[in-house]
Amino acid sequence: MPDSSRKDPEMRWGKFAGMGLETAVGVGLGYIVGNWLDTKYGWSPWGVLVGLMLGLCAGTYLLLKELRR
Repeated sequence: MPDSSRKDPEMRWGKFAGMGLETAVGVGLGYIVGNWLDTKYGWSPWGVLVGLMLGLCAGTYLLLKELRR
């Protein structure tokens, strides 16, 4: 019976795709919230810029947290 605790390097693509998706979702949500703030309060372009930066920081945090494991 094969050892199930050992992972094949070719089978880890899902983990890396998930990390990229987490970053993309963070940036996407930051854009959506920033765009909403811009239209509601007239903060253009600051809402989108701040939302994108916060989303990028959140995605990077999740990426680094996963890489440390």
